[in-house]
Amino acid sequence: MASSGGIQIPSRLPLLLTHEGVLLPGSTVRFSVDSPRNMQLVGQRLLKGTSLKSTIIGVIPNSRDPEQDTDDLPTLHNIGTAGIAVQVVGSNWPKPHYTLLITGLCRFRVCSLLKERPFVLAEVEQLDKLEQYTTSAAEGVAAEHAELKELSQKFYQAAVQLLGMLDMSVPVVAKFRRLLDSLPRETLPDVVASMIRTSNQEKLQVLDAIGLEERFQKALPMLTRQIEGLKLLQRSRKTSPDNEKRVTPSHASPAHVFTAKGTPFV
Repeated sequence: MASSGGIQIPSRLPLLLTHEGVLLPGSTVRFSVDSPRNMQLVGQRLLKGTSLKSTIIGVIPNSRDPEQDTDDLPTLHNIGTAGIAVQVVGSNWPKPHYTLLITGLCRFRVCSLLKERPFVLAEVEQLDKLEQYTTSAAEGVAAEHAELKELSQKFYQAAVQLLGMLDMSVPVVAKFRRLLDSLPRETLPDVVASMIRTSNQEKLQVLDAIGLEERFQKALPMLTRQIEGLKLLQRSRKTSPDNEKRVTPSHASPAHVFTAKGTPFV
């Protein structure tokens, strides 16, 4: 839970409902919006707002916004990510819709719904510290208990191993290297899960892991699987050494796929 006196998100957030992707803290994801309540949120909140606060919304995954604004809301996922809408682009083809680029800030829990129309507004409880993204990597989890320190170190070493297998000329890989060196350890499960190839269901498991130790435990097998997959691909290079380098964009975030040295990771 966020500590009192730290950087706080608003206690009331308009909610963007999505079933297509999962926004994790520290990641940036593009969402397409065309349902009634979500369209109203963009039009009345994001486009008319004049302050930084007005650009902060809550993104609720695994929750579909009904096609008609007269329809009742489904049961909403209880954990979401507060995010800043850094870009809003509208279009009328093939039907009116917006494309939002949102950067995740922190987790929150939905405490209660304050209104359902014209868009969803909720009372929320902040679960993560925003300060973790302005803390140096050296400070990290130094004050945590021994098991968590050991787990975070194991995760970090696995991330370093993955980087050693990748093509550093690919921009997203270079970005990953910078993040790994600069961000505190407690942010790594979210950042890594958003950058490696994972399913939405796996990202949802990381999002729902409120405790830091549980978060490392959820994300570490995903990281290990990525490493093992790259090892298999590198072994296969021996039989097809002329493979060309290429980067295949991930569905969850722009260019969030890594390319092994000389081998495409698909």
